[in-house]
Amino acid sequence: MSSILAQPPVVTIVVLFVSIAMSLASSLINSRFMPREHREKVKALRRKISALTKEKSENMKKAKSTGDKKLLKKAQKQERQILQLQSQALSLSSKQFRVFPITMAVFFIVWLFLTGSILGFKLFDSPFMGPDPVAYLPWLGGVLPLSIFYWYLICSLLFGTLFSRIFGLTGGTD
Repeated sequence: MSSILAQPPVVTIVVLFVSIAMSLASSLINSRFMPREHREKVKALRRKISALTKEKSENMKKAKSTGDKKLLKKAQKQERQILQLQSQALSLSSKQFRVFPITMAVFFIVWLFLTGSILGFKLFDSPFMGPDPVAYLPWLGGVLPLSIFYWYLICSLLFGTLFSRIFGLTGGTD
């Protein structure tokens, strides 16, 4: 018989809180390694890219419908500007990946704790591993049973996105 910790809803809640803690830690680490000014610069570049892309699309559409070669050249020039700005934004935001090895090491330790295995090698029997599924999503066409992996993935993506927005780490425009 498996441990009470391996039965829903206990394991469901444990995985939920672990994914919240991991997402929060990852966002805090990223916000420490990427200063606010840096994030603001990336955000400004992305806004500029968005506005320029919209203007280029309108110019391209108008140039094709009217046959205006001057407007077509302007749209092509805007395309080059967009590529330059995207390159700058990518260069600035790639600095955020410096913490990726730290985040992955912590993830592997937490995953080992939850499952007792790492990279397919079972090292010990985890008290959280029991019969699948560990969570159910009733609103997706009946009941969708989820294994520990998929439940962690869903929770992690949800809270990772949430904390990234809270800490201003996403490149989304306002």
